[in-house]
Amino acid sequence: MGKQREQKQTLSKEVLDQITEHAAKVAVETYNKQKDREEKEKFDRRLNNTKLLLEHYRDFSDYGDKAIYRIYEELDEDVIDIIEMMEGRRTDKDSRVESIEKGVMRTRAIMNHVNAMLEVYKKSCEDSPYPEDRRRYRVVEGLYLKKVPESVQDIAEYEGIAERTVYKDVTAACRRLTALIFGIDGFQR
Repeated sequence: MGKQREQKQTLSKEVLDQITEHAAKVAVETYNKQKDREEKEKFDRRLNNTKLLLEHYRDFSDYGDKAIYRIYEELDEDVIDIIEMMEGRRTDKDSRVESIEKGVMRTRAIMNHVNAMLEVYKKSCEDSPYPEDRRRYRVVEGLYLKKVPESVQDIAEYEGIAERTVYKDVTAACRRLTALIFGIDGFQR
């Protein structure tokens, strides 16, 4: 009777070990899938941010020059004092419109970086042995970078491609630009 009980306990330990091993494998697989999903979501957000940067490129390029906080730099100190008294506040010069000023400076820094990476991308496309790389830069330039944007239809006609290809070129260009703009964090693993 004691030997039978010992076999049951041994068998139960073996089954328990197998269950534990299987559970650990499933947990690791689940963790890895979740990690991969999070990495893909992070890349997708950066890719989307690249597309948004391009879509608003003209606005952001002019933003620093036209930002309202610069008016304070041009106003006479007495005029500023009068404005502040009328508003019922008194602040020192350094704290005026601080959040707007920070936003302008941040936008300028980002746009300087984006412009530098667009130049790297342009050079890379011009030096590429593949004509589609050169075309992709022209597509991005026409849609987003020129002062007066070109239409998808006009670009497709000029390039001798389908409108659908224009959109595919934008997606391909954005993938490369994401890697340039965001560095190693802009690569999809």
